[in-house]
This record gives sequence, structure tokens and C-alpha cells, in this order.
Amino acid sequence: MSKGLRLRWRLDKHPSGLAGVCAGPRGSTLYDSTGKRYAMVSAINRGGSGWYWVAGWDSDVPRRNTCNQPVPTIDEAKAEAMAYVRAALARTGDQS
Repeated sequence: MSKGLRLRWRLDKHPSGLAGVCAGPRGSTLYDSTGKRYAMVSAINRGGSGWYWVAGWDSDVPRRNTCNQPVPTIDEAKAEAMAYVRAALARTGDQS
């Protein structure tokens, strides 16, 4: 990640229409200032009984999905995802 780029969490948009009626808790997506997606966190089910994160996409971060190891809160999932992304970027020398 070049100097000046920052990683930020953005709350996912609430589904509209009928999809919004039964929607569970909203997750968040981790982007840099150019709009590149690095990770996302989501609830395991509509009840929000656990949270998992997925990394990868168009970033140089290796793909990882933690749906089999959920954590109790969204904050824990975000912290784990951020640590994973930062460590991956540091390994590739892409961290500012």
C-alpha cells in the first residue's frame, strides 16, 4: 500500500425493498482510499449469533474465509481481518 493510502471500514448498505424486511445485521467492508476492497465482515445468520470475515478480492492479500471459526462480535471480526490484511501487506512490502 503506497504512502498516504488508508484502510477504512464502511458499513454495508441496508438492502432495499423486500430483501430489507428479513435482513439481518449489516456487515462492513474494508477499503483503501482508491476504492480497492481488502476484506469484509458478515453475520453468520440473521440473528447475528456470530461473525466471520473474508479477505482477498482485487487486493494483493491472500484469500481467507473464517466462516468455520466465527467470533461473537463484529468488532472482534473487524480486528482479526484488519490484523490479517496488515500482516499480508507487510509481508509483500506494500505497507506504508
